[in-house]
Amino acid sequence: MKSLIKKRNLFMSSTLMCLFLSISFSFNSSGIHWFWSDNKSLPIVLILSAIILGILWVRTQKKIKNEKDQNSSL
Repeated sequence: MKSLIKKRNLFMSSTLMCLFLSISFSFNSSGIHWFWSDNKSLPIVLILSAIILGILWVRTQKKIKNEKDQNSSL
């Protein structure tokens, strides 16, 4: 069970990191700039990674819930 929770936490943090990195902006005296304005393919890779990691996060959460349900029924 602890390993599932560690995996879930890893998937959750990685998903959020990829998602937030894909929509990152910088602020300076000349205005607001999207980090990836020079490289348009990187945010696509980050968003696809976030989707895949998000799916793994949900699957792991379901496994944890099923395991808890089985332990409570015993």
